[in-house]
Amino acid sequence: MYGEWLVLINTLYNLAILTFTAKVTGVYVKNTRLLMSSIISSLIAVIGGQMLLTIVLSFIVLIGLAFRFKLRSFQKQGPIVLTATIVIGGLLTALQPYLKNLSVIHFIVLCLLLAFGNLLIFYKQWGFVKLERVSGQFVFQTTLKVFDEVIPLSAFVDTGNQCIEPLSGKPVHFVSYSALRPYLPATIRDALSQWQETDPYDVSMFSVDYQRLIRFIHVNTVQQQTIVLGFRFDELHIKGESSQVKTNEYIVLTKKAKNFPHSTAAILHFSALSNNS
Repeated sequence: MYGEWLVLINTLYNLAILTFTAKVTGVYVKNTRLLMSSIISSLIAVIGGQMLLTIVLSFIVLIGLAFRFKLRSFQKQGPIVLTATIVIGGLLTALQPYLKNLSVIHFIVLCLLLAFGNLLIFYKQWGFVKLERVSGQFVFQTTLKVFDEVIPLSAFVDTGNQCIEPLSGKPVHFVSYSALRPYLPATIRDALSQWQETDPYDVSMFSVDYQRLIRFIHVNTVQQQTIVLGFRFDELHIKGESSQVKTNEYIVLTKKAKNFPHSTAAILHFSALSNNS
């Protein structure tokens, strides 16, 4: 009877791990195939005992039957299966002394809940890391020429940023005010401190030369639509494999830049992904 329980527990663990692996690697596998692989691998592990050869054979069968016996499967799904097995095995080993007084049924149910819960957390974290890695491809080093200053900035191209200056249709980029502040002329800093969001069209505090650079940008927020100041810049040099230069577009200086992706200093318009200026 003890052997049957071991096969059942191992089968359920294997099924959870294979389901998790299929989700993470984006491979569709029929549930019947996953179940068959889980059962056969469990039988090999239980009957063969804790011998190294048996463990290796069980591992090969588990991956091979589920994802077909291809070298690519062992390269792609193999590390995920191994990692998930170690994570679950380590967790259950650590908690086993605290679970030994439970009945067999309660022990199995609790172990399964812990295993599935742990894999769920692992899966969400894995997705977060993958998203971070992908979004990191949209981070660029840039040089901004504005107000007769040349300013180096790290920037993130946000595909969701489709803000434009309404008159010209030119793209609008959002730049951290704190990152630009050391480079800004004193007259600009003083004028910005005097400008009021409640009366956005009053820009008399800016000199005539700077007023020529200003445009009023409508920005939609969760609560309402607000009007902010956009400043026309001379050049934005975006560095990378295919460097490009944007000219006579607009920036909005924002003081709410703590949550900019990847700790960058600017969020660029989605058109920055294109080589067309």
